[in-house]
Amino acid sequence: MKLEESHVNKLSPAFRIVMVAFLMTLAGLQGSASAQSLGLGVKQQSHQSPRFYGFSFDFTVSDGTGLNNIGENYRNDLSFYFEPTWNYGKMFFHGTRMEGAHIAARFILTQNLAGTDDANFTGNTAAGPQGTCSNITPGQGGVVDPTMVAYCHPATADRRADYSDFWLTFRFPKIYTIPKIGVNISPSLRFVFPSSAQSQFATLQTSITGFLGLSRAFWGGKIRTGYTFGFNKFIHKDPYALLGSTSQTGASTTGGNPNDGAAGAGISNFYLDPTRFNANVNPSYAIQNILSLGVQAHAKVGIDLLYITVNNFAYSQSCDVSVGGYIVNTCTTGDAVASNSGSSLNRPGRRDSQVLWLAVNYSPLDYVTLTLAWINAAPMYYGNSTYRQGIISTNYDAFTTLSLGATVSLDGAADKIWKRKN
Repeated sequence: MKLEESHVNKLSPAFRIVMVAFLMTLAGLQGSASAQSLGLGVKQQSHQSPRFYGFSFDFTVSDGTGLNNIGENYRNDLSFYFEPTWNYGKMFFHGTRMEGAHIAARFILTQNLAGTDDANFTGNTAAGPQGTCSNITPGQGGVVDPTMVAYCHPATADRRADYSDFWLTFRFPKIYTIPKIGVNISPSLRFVFPSSAQSQFATLQTSITGFLGLSRAFWGGKIRTGYTFGFNKFIHKDPYALLGSTSQTGASTTGGNPNDGAAGAGISNFYLDPTRFNANVNPSYAIQNILSLGVQAHAKVGIDLLYITVNNFAYSQSCDVSVGGYIVNTCTTGDAVASNSGSSLNRPGRRDSQVLWLAVNYSPLDYVTLTLAWINAAPMYYGNSTYRQGIISTNYDAFTTLSLGATVSLDGAADKIWKRKN
């Protein structure tokens, strides 16, 4: 699809970034992989009557490589995005404010190609002893010929193919334009269904996010600015991960790094993996803010910049514990003990994250878009509560990713093959 005017709607850094879930079509990102993964982007509305009963389908292949070189933070993944859309507004509300209304779904399949994170591999390993690698017979005097000693090459575990949650988003782009100032209002509502191992591990039952986007175009649409506010409510079976879980895999990362590269299907599971948020205590809700800037540098080239902040809040936990018939406030007691030794305790509560997303999109054909994206995700603050820059992170507690993807609009290609009848 061709990059024209689009809107921002969401991304949550829930490092839980429900940075959401929500997680790779941003307001302005034309590439389907970068856009709808975040659930924010919309296609340029055509004035022609819709074909194929208003249905469209975008397929994206994307390779993402991490730039971190510490611990288990590096990974390289090949992801496949499946994004069908039903443009019912064009079918039934042509010429009205509802003309742009549509329902968009998203599902991702990811194959890990490289990386040392244990979460990248299946549980199929050579658990037994390696056995004899060489058939060595000592020579005269019991001397072994060193050339007969072979190296052992135990089979490694297979790399894991991962699948995302299923997203269903109801979007209403440009449903109203404020007179005089020309600001477009674009609400949307997204539902996340927990099909991924990460979400099942977190006992997630569903996630519902409401967005309200404001956007304004300048210079005939060559420059687009936008702001989107989102509120995300998580519904879990249990406030703690794994309790009551039906997941057959421990979806957490070995080593406890809460901010490693996106696990599995990246952006979607990245939002929901509970190990990224306050010691396995699930988030109850999140507040999201998205600022966007889009520039149509050329008819076939677009540049999009997004800055996203997400404030995640964990389920409340009681500090009162019954000990020998007495109620003891473990929080007060723990703080007193820690203070006596000159330290402090961290508890599940609020976590603030940020994402910087810069993408360059090139459309050699009307139905093909190539996207090169720089994505940096990091905590918003250092441990001493000072603001942390969000442009590049090469250390262990955040990550920077370089992603190259190609999106094919299957309905667009079919439209070229089967020409309209005049």
